[in-house]
Amino acid sequence: MDDKNEHPINEESVDGTPRKGGIINTLYPPGPTGGAKPRIKNHCRKFWWCDLLLFAVITLIIVLPIIYVAIPNIAQHDINDSTLEVKEMDVTSPTPDGVHLKLSNVAKSKSSFHPTIDAFLGGLSLDDNTPFININVPEVKAEAETPIVVEQDVKFASKDAFIAYNKAVMGSESLDVYLKGKTKVHQSGLQAISIDYNKKVTMKGLNKLQGMDVTDLKILSGTTGPNAVLDDGSNMIGTIYIPNPSVLLLELGNVTMNLAVDGTAVGTALMLDMTLKPGNNTLPMRSTVDQLTILGMVQSKYKNGVIPLSISGNSSVVNGQHLEYYEAAIQANTNVINLNVTSALSAIGINITSSA
Repeated sequence: MDDKNEHPINEESVDGTPRKGGIINTLYPPGPTGGAKPRIKNHCRKFWWCDLLLFAVITLIIVLPIIYVAIPNIAQHDINDSTLEVKEMDVTSPTPDGVHLKLSNVAKSKSSFHPTIDAFLGGLSLDDNTPFININVPEVKAEAETPIVVEQDVKFASKDAFIAYNKAVMGSESLDVYLKGKTKVHQSGLQAISIDYNKKVTMKGLNKLQGMDVTDLKILSGTTGPNAVLDDGSNMIGTIYIPNPSVLLLELGNVTMNLAVDGTAVGTALMLDMTLKPGNNTLPMRSTVDQLTILGMVQSKYKNGVIPLSISGNSSVVNGQHLEYYEAAIQANTNVINLNVTSALSAIGINITSSA
């Protein structure tokens, strides 16, 4: 009887000796000498392609989440963690539908990454609501401190929203403005990463023009001479002082204010081509007032010559066109100042003390 099935033939190892079975001996066959090194050498010679495939799979499992998840998350976090400070905001050349805007900002970041941020269209809004203006934010290379300057003619995205913004500027000590948009960042060696740019900027407002004052009053009368009434009918001139604690420069056009004492209208004041700059503003003012009514108040009630003058907004006009967005803001604001008219009356021969 044939005995070839009684002794199964085992595969031979490299040195010709029979090879033992089992998965370990299959993957790591023994070499001519004992030990791990010959086994690993034999494994690599026979299964190199399997090791290479396994290495590629492991690499993809580790690297792909980093590229497509971790790095974009880091980029978005760094953008969210950065700050934006407005250094200057010039609003000039106003028309009923738009303005010329120059906006100088500084973006600050503590990130160790310094990517390039693509240009994008950003919306400026209050309280994360409807944008009042859309601006073209330029491409920048992000650094620890990055200057960003926007200068362009803009049309209002929403006039109602711009009116609300101007009311907030006029009536607030500080206010929050949001800049929102979508863009991409580029880091060397990586593909472009899409991010949402949503930054809150806290700015100082005009604080209701608190600290306003009127000085250097001069009463005009007659038709000739240095004290003559002006061509537009103005019969009183002076200087109006307006502090501006914000970084805003505003061209407001010809601004007219209503004047009243104890709820009684006594006239109007006009500031021609009024530009409100950051800091202290001293501007020429001309007024058309009811001189007899004011004199009667001084002689009867305010015998010390100091009257509580109420000043509230009336109109803002450029080239004969009303700027509704400014008018809404100034009409919502009223200041009461203690106006001393003693010197002005004395200059025209009216002595308050002797008439008291």
